[in-house]
Amino acid sequence: MKKIFIFIFALTFTIPAFCEAIKLKNGLIINGSIIDRSEYLLKVQTSYGVISLNQREIEKIMPDLHRVFLKGGGEYVGTVVDLDDFNLTLNTDNGLVNIDVAQIASMEIYDYEEAAKQKKYVENKIEQETQEKQEEDKKQKAAVATMGTSGLSFDEDLEKVFPSKPQETEEIKYIYKMHEDTPEQIKAQTEDKSALADLTPAEQEQKAKEEALSFDQNKKRKDGKNYFATHLGVLNSKLNIDISDLGGPQDFAVSGTGISFGIAYMRKLTSRFWYGGGFAFGMLPKKSTRYDYGTAPGQRDVQFSGQVYDFNALFNFYFNPKDPLRVYLTGGASVTSLGVEKNYSDYYEKTTGVWDWSAPQTTDVNQTVFGGNIGLGLEWTVQDINIGLETRLKYTTLKKEFSNSPKTSVLITLKTSWFF
Repeated sequence: MKKIFIFIFALTFTIPAFCEAIKLKNGLIINGSIIDRSEYLLKVQTSYGVISLNQREIEKIMPDLHRVFLKGGGEYVGTVVDLDDFNLTLNTDNGLVNIDVAQIASMEIYDYEEAAKQKKYVENKIEQETQEKQEEDKKQKAAVATMGTSGLSFDEDLEKVFPSKPQETEEIKYIYKMHEDTPEQIKAQTEDKSALADLTPAEQEQKAKEEALSFDQNKKRKDGKNYFATHLGVLNSKLNIDISDLGGPQDFAVSGTGISFGIAYMRKLTSRFWYGGGFAFGMLPKKSTRYDYGTAPGQRDVQFSGQVYDFNALFNFYFNPKDPLRVYLTGGASVTSLGVEKNYSDYYEKTTGVWDWSAPQTTDVNQTVFGGNIGLGLEWTVQDINIGLETRLKYTTLKKEFSNSPKTSVLITLKTSWFF
C-alpha cells in the first residue's frame, strides 16, 4: 500500500509536466510543455532541452497521451481523465478504461513512438539556434562598427529578424480526446455557434451563466469526497404478531404503510463507488381488533402501534457518475430495532352487576434483529443539491412474537443530498 501512495504522489506531479504534443508540418511530433508564446514563436520545454518553434512550422497542437504498464503485463495508451487514491480513468481509442492503481507498474509520457526522432530534431534545433545566435551577434557587432563609420546599416535578411506572420486560426481547445474532430462533431459545433449568434446579448449571458453553473456542479461531483443525504418516504411493512397470551391468534396482521425518514453520510472510494452509514426511523400504522377470548361475555379490544429503528452500513454504486441524471445501485447490512405496544381492555362484570369495559392496560414487545437491504436509486442534480427517488427491499430475521411474519418489506423514499 505504501508503494501505491508513492506512485500516486509521483504521478500527481509528473502528469502536468508535459501537457502538449505538437505536430509539425513535416509530420514529426514533439512532446513538451509550452513555456512562452508570442505572435510568431512558440517556446517549448522538452525532455532534451528548450527550443523555439516558428508558428508556420506547426500543423496542430494535440493533447498529451500517457502509456500505462500493468504489473501482470499489457499496457494502455490514452489521456488521463480522472485519478484518485484507488482508481485511474484513461480515455483510450476503445473508450474509457478504469484501472486499479494497485495494478499499475509504471506510467510514462507517450512519445508517439518517435523518441529517437524527437531527440535528434531537438538537438539539431538547439545547435542551429546557437549558430544563428552567434551569427546574429557577429552581425550586430559589424553593424555597430559600420554605423560608426557611415552612420547607418540595415540587415538584409529581414525574414530571420521579422518572420512572416502565420495565418490567424481559431484557438483549438482539447478536452481529453484522442483524434481530430469528426465531420459530425464539426457540424454540431458550427450549429451551436450559429444558434448562439441568433440569441440576444441578454440570452447569451444567461446561457453562459447556465453553462458555468453546470461546470461548477460537475466539478463538485468530481472533486467532492463526502456525501450527505436526508430522505422522507413510506415503509410498507409486513408484520404478524403473536397475541395468544391475550387469548388471540398467533399471527394477527399489523401490516400497513407508515412514514419513514432518515439521514445518511457516505465517503467516496472511487467515482462510482461510495460507502458509509445511515439511520432511519419508521412508524408502524395503528391497528385494532375485538374478539371473544372465552370468558362470558368474553370480549377484548386490542390496539397496536409501534416504531422501527434502522442502523445501516450502506454502499452506492453509480452506473453513470458524470451525468446530471444518475442511476445507482444501493444496499448494505442493517440492525433493526422493533418496538410494538399492545393496549387492551376487557369487557367484565362490576360488583354492582353492571357489565362494563375495564381500564386499558399496556404490554410492550421489543426486538433487535439483523438484516440487509438492496435497491435502485435515481438522482438528479438541480442547482447545488441532488434530488432523488430510491426504492429498497428490506430483509429482517424476525423471531419470537414476530416469527410468523414475512421477512421482507419495501421502503420508498424521496431524497435530498449534497456532495462536498
